[in-house]
Amino acid sequence: MFKKRIAFKLTAGFVVIVLISMMTIGLLFIQMFRQYTFESREQTMLTRARSIAGVMAENSQNNGQIRGFAGSMRFLDTMAEAKVWITDSKGNPSLISGKGTGMGKGNGKGNGQNFGFGPGMGQGHAYNSEPLPAEAENVIQEVLNGKESVSESFSSVYNEATLTVGVPIIDSDHRVIGSVLLHSPVTGITATVNKAVSILAISLLAALVLAIGMGIFYSLLFTRPLKAMNLTALEITRGNYSARTGVGRKDELGQLGNSLDLLASKLGYTINQLFQEKGKLKDIIASISEGIVAFDMTLKPISVNSALSEIMNRPHPYLNEDVEKDLNNLEIEAQLIRVMEEKKPSQLLKDWLGKKLMFTLSPIVDNLGIVTGSVALVQDISESERLEQLRRDFVANVSHEFRTPLTVIRGSLEAMVDGTVENSEEIKRYHQRMLSETRGLERLVEDLLELSRLQSGKITIKKEKLHIPNLLEDAVKSLQTIAVKKGIKIEYLSEQDVPPFWGDYDRLRQLFVIFLDNAVKYSPKNTKVSVKTNLLENNTLSIIIRDQGYGIAADELTHIWDRFYKIDKSRYGKGTGLGLAIAKHLIELHNAKVSVQSELEKGTVIEIKLPLASSTS
Repeated sequence: MFKKRIAFKLTAGFVVIVLISMMTIGLLFIQMFRQYTFESREQTMLTRARSIAGVMAENSQNNGQIRGFAGSMRFLDTMAEAKVWITDSKGNPSLISGKGTGMGKGNGKGNGQNFGFGPGMGQGHAYNSEPLPAEAENVIQEVLNGKESVSESFSSVYNEATLTVGVPIIDSDHRVIGSVLLHSPVTGITATVNKAVSILAISLLAALVLAIGMGIFYSLLFTRPLKAMNLTALEITRGNYSARTGVGRKDELGQLGNSLDLLASKLGYTINQLFQEKGKLKDIIASISEGIVAFDMTLKPISVNSALSEIMNRPHPYLNEDVEKDLNNLEIEAQLIRVMEEKKPSQLLKDWLGKKLMFTLSPIVDNLGIVTGSVALVQDISESERLEQLRRDFVANVSHEFRTPLTVIRGSLEAMVDGTVENSEEIKRYHQRMLSETRGLERLVEDLLELSRLQSGKITIKKEKLHIPNLLEDAVKSLQTIAVKKGIKIEYLSEQDVPPFWGDYDRLRQLFVIFLDNAVKYSPKNTKVSVKTNLLENNTLSIIIRDQGYGIAADELTHIWDRFYKIDKSRYGKGTGLGLAIAKHLIELHNAKVSVQSELEKGTVIEIKLPLASSTS
């Protein structure tokens, strides 16, 4: 784990660079020192060998013999600081430096530790002579060819590196008459190199410790801001967009930290904006009255709004599992697949629990044109269908209401114009029929205009102090004639000690007449309609109108206040269905309340509550 950290990598890299650099420099320095020592020693030995060769050449005889150096050879190794060999022209050793005694025969003789001879010198003996080094043979051959030669080797005797140099001895005739060989260990080179290696090892150890320390220091210096940035990035991933790196450096790491801080700030602002937009979108979707269902590519519901449960008659919350089950029963999967394949919206109608639902299916396409799902907009069009049916019924009813009196009027006029009716009594009867039908048309038009004014809010009421019992008595009397014809008795019971009510006399009378007229109209013959008033505790006057009519079904009670609505068009098709719609608006104008209770074949009870306390306002 530690090896994967950047601090370890930086420290290791720093240490490796320092070690490689120091080892390279140290080895290069040792090699340069060794090379310099060898070259310096080589030049010194060559210079001395040349000097010896020059002296030998000056003292050589015409026949090429070298004489008179036997006594001096013992000191040559000291002066040359090397072992000296002098060979003849054939490569045989003639003189060797060193200590010893000997004698020789020939044209001359001398005393010395060694005695040498060359061609014509006769015989001689050398004592304590050392053999030529192994590499000397190659050197002698090259020197006897008139070239100087240098050879390096390691001597196990000296336990040192050795140098062997050879210089030819050339006489005045430019002939090679012999050679001078100097063989010497490069004293101290091995010890110096070993010492340098020891110093280098100690230096490397010290540099290693220093490099590790410096590497750790600089690694921490670089990794601390990186760790701070990493922690900040992790905080951002957890949703903490207020996290900051706190890096105040001016270098690239500081710029990176500032960029990360700026990213966190911008990202926080963007995420906040997205959450706000999401909240707005959620509120908009929640406020939509239509149901919305989002599907993934496998047609699994992933999101629904609250309106869907109400449309589907399901309890809230409406779980995705229940949504999937209900939609499977509606069999819309094939249409959803087609919508996603064709990338075109589609609509279809479905019946569900007595409702008529409109499904608008649309594909969800991303910015690359790839379909990622689909969405369904579910609309309950039952009410609009019902209103459309009401509109059609209204058109049919109004057309019928207009056509019947117009037909009667036209028929009467044609009969009179054609002269079919000539009797004055018949003509008068025709006139009365046309007048009656014209009044019916006038009432229909007045009802339409009245409802239009009430709905538009343009109508005004003239408030005055009213005695409700007297107003009710007037309304009951106006309906007595119609009731008597059907054998219906209108029973009126009222408390006389009722506080006055501020309202519009004509509008309230119209309201009571509408309810009484419906009670008489939709009651069988020989029944009873009762009207009763009660003064409630909260200073409210209750007016109850009860009949023994055919009654209203429970599922139709909520629709009786709609325009043009008729309960049973086949049996009770009288009127235009505008009366209760007008009555509802009249009740609202007087801040009153109304409730209806009804049972089929048992009758209907209507209760109107007039607020006496607020009627003066």
